[in-house]
Amino acid sequence: MTDPKLDLLIDRPTESVPEMVVRRIRQAIAAGLLPPGRQLTERELVELTGVSRTSVREAMRHLQTLGLVEPSPSRGVRVARLGSAEVREIYEVRDALEPAAAELFVLRATDEEVAELVEKVQPRPSGEERLQAIYEFDELLLAGARNSLLKSMLEPLHTRIHALRSLSVTIPGRHEASRQEYLELAEAIAARSPERAAEAAHRHVRAAAKAALEAVEILEKQQPSK
Repeated sequence: MTDPKLDLLIDRPTESVPEMVVRRIRQAIAAGLLPPGRQLTERELVELTGVSRTSVREAMRHLQTLGLVEPSPSRGVRVARLGSAEVREIYEVRDALEPAAAELFVLRATDEEVAELVEKVQPRPSGEERLQAIYEFDELLLAGARNSLLKSMLEPLHTRIHALRSLSVTIPGRHEASRQEYLELAEAIAARSPERAAEAAHRHVRAAAKAALEAVEILEKQQPSK
């Protein structure tokens, strides 16, 4: 019989080391700190993260499956550079899934989660804080929808989309239009209307897709080769 006083239980971390590396790199890509095309060598990543080469290699394999990094023509990998075809596909999938997430959030989120989500659309003093609030809005939406499969499908898309936002907001009028779209989505959620929330999500994704494609096409003309 086990002695109840003999407690040798070791707490397991919620994430493995490679998973932590994946999360940090995803955050850096979403924040624009690692822009599309940025070279990522194994040596640099070991130095930046302070973890082993084995953990870095495992993290890079996972990031490649998520489509966030791609093999570099020279050495190592680079942050994926999205062309108009890839951007179109990303937004088509997002348009199919995000309205479902908004509808499920309305049906399953607590009042506290709704209030926290609505707070994220309030005005922010700087562009960096606005982008961070949008990032947190998307995280809260997926958490409150309480569908792990939907979350696993949308999270990688959101990371790639966040990396495009600093580019798409250069389209005249896009910043204010995006803010209004998020306000309408938050209002529908606060009203606990799944139909309105789904439709608001549809409108936002379609408008965002148009702006992102326009921005990427401009970039492609400036940098015609990958």
